[in-house]
Amino acid sequence: MIFAIFAALALTMDTGGDFRLRAEHRWPRPVGITGNLWQGDAVSFYQRLRTSFGPWSCVLLTEKDPGEEWGDLIAGGIGSTGAKSLTAAAGALRVQMAHGLVLTHPGEWSGSDALSLSKTPGFRMRFSPSESPGGCDADPLTGAAAEYRLSSFSFSAVLGWSNIDTGSSGLHRTESEIQNRRAVEEKLAAVRAGYGNWGLSFARVNRTHQSLSESFSRIGADFLYSNEESVLTGEIASDLDSTFNFLISAGRGSSQFNHALTMSRYTGSGVRSAGGLGSSHLLGAGYGIRWRSQRGVTLDAGVLLLDRETDDSFSTGFQLTERAMNRTDLTQKLKYSVSGDAQTLSGQLSAVWSPNSGLTLSLKLPFTVYRCSGSPAESGTGVEVRLKHVPFDMLEVTVAAAASGTDGWNSRIYAYSLSFPGEFGSQALYNSSVLLQGAFSVHISENATVRMKASWYRMNGAESLGSGSDETPGSSRTSAGLQVDWSFQ
Repeated sequence: MIFAIFAALALTMDTGGDFRLRAEHRWPRPVGITGNLWQGDAVSFYQRLRTSFGPWSCVLLTEKDPGEEWGDLIAGGIGSTGAKSLTAAAGALRVQMAHGLVLTHPGEWSGSDALSLSKTPGFRMRFSPSESPGGCDADPLTGAAAEYRLSSFSFSAVLGWSNIDTGSSGLHRTESEIQNRRAVEEKLAAVRAGYGNWGLSFARVNRTHQSLSESFSRIGADFLYSNEESVLTGEIASDLDSTFNFLISAGRGSSQFNHALTMSRYTGSGVRSAGGLGSSHLLGAGYGIRWRSQRGVTLDAGVLLLDRETDDSFSTGFQLTERAMNRTDLTQKLKYSVSGDAQTLSGQLSAVWSPNSGLTLSLKLPFTVYRCSGSPAESGTGVEVRLKHVPFDMLEVTVAAAASGTDGWNSRIYAYSLSFPGEFGSQALYNSSVLLQGAFSVHISENATVRMKASWYRMNGAESLGSGSDETPGSSRTSAGLQVDWSFQ
């Protein structure tokens, strides 16, 4: 009802924006449905409406995961960027101050790829309504934020009053998950004052759950110097209990060569904060390069070392992409990582051929070798073929097939997933597995597109797939989905 009223108002007013609707289903039904463990059905559903009128923008979204009841998540926000000196937002928020050591939402960094280190980490002063269910579900930040700028001076403030889950999954399917929903009350306040390239910030978070109450305070300083070729940026943050984190990065680049060196410390204990080089570490160092030659060759390479409390981590890799002939790209990728006693070597050979603008054929040959003391060695290989065809302007068709032969999960390979816009597109394959996919898009008009996809996955010899309440009987799974995108003026 709320969504319908909001949509009707948007269409009757002189506004612009877009509407997205998505629904997906999977067969056979999981144990959560057949065993009456879940409260809702197996359909996943998502709606998002974005509108703008003058300096204002609005977002309203709803979502349910498989097993949740309809309308499990309803969130929205409003923002304003009309004035050059003022940016403001209220409702469900997406926030980042500088590099995020003092305050960022959503989420913490989960990892870093050695092949993505050729640029300095992103520096943002971002205050906007959240447009993703992932930022509104288990750990939402609800409140108001604003930034005011006057010449070289800036002042930012965030006030939040949120109810978050005691767990981090964001799923509300079983009775226990529903009981833990929004069980923690969080009050948050953060400010930042900046002048020129420098900024000073402070944040305090208080979380209360039944009779338990925790408070976290953090202060920080950040800087950013940049010109057409060079960037020097960093942030230092400290909790009042003497936990100390930092990030400093220097990069230089041109149209042909980019490289960056980044050093950081992130203990992973900061609420509403994130680190520069991925997972929690006492000290980290990363260096990466990207070189583009005039002969159509691009080289990406990097090395990352993390000193962690439990086990140190080291990873390195390179990727060489070349245009071997007209409309043909060849890519060779090799990555090596060490985490504790585990060592992983993975690589991929790929070729993409586009004889014309309406046809693209790609081939990928991945492999993985895994070694860990005290465990059996594993290795695995795979193959993936994908064909994309645009027979005419209104229609786009894609079919894909992938197969794996690995010794287990640790030697898994990854296949491209034919995902909808806005979804993450990768699927792990292990043991003897096959993945078949198909998708098509129909551009009904310049402003409207209907997309459909289907996939079939099978693991040879498996009696069931998945685990827990997500487990499905048999050796195969089938899924299908529909997405509608419509923009309006």
